Amino acid sequence: MVEFWDHNGFGFSNVNAKQQLLSWLNDSIFLQPKDVILKAMTIACANNKRRLSYVVGILKNWKNESLLPIEEIDSYHENQKPVPKHSQSTESFPTGRVIPSGFELDLTAGEAC
Repeated sequence: MVEFWDHNGFGFSNVNAKQQLLSWLNDSIFLQPKDVILKAMTIACANNKRRLSYVVGILKNWKNESLLPIEEIDSYHENQKPVPKHSQSTESFPTGRVIPSGFELDLTAGEAC
């Protein structure tokens, strides 16, 4: 777990954060704490949030949801629907100005010959 922390950009020299993370191993209600913590760290990496507070937030959410074995956590995440991003309206709008029918462009108009 500490190796994952060191090799994935969480802060090689952040000893205090590593100690706090390890405390989740000893004082955890999770059934497979090491696997659960690694899963939370993997999610943090995927979201580019390599901070202890983010990992702990994930763990606290799972604890509050009573997702204790890793299988329940995996099932929970598989059933989550992705949040749809705001999409462009499918309505089409003309670009530029509306040109009246019958208009002819004469580039030489107004020039003296």
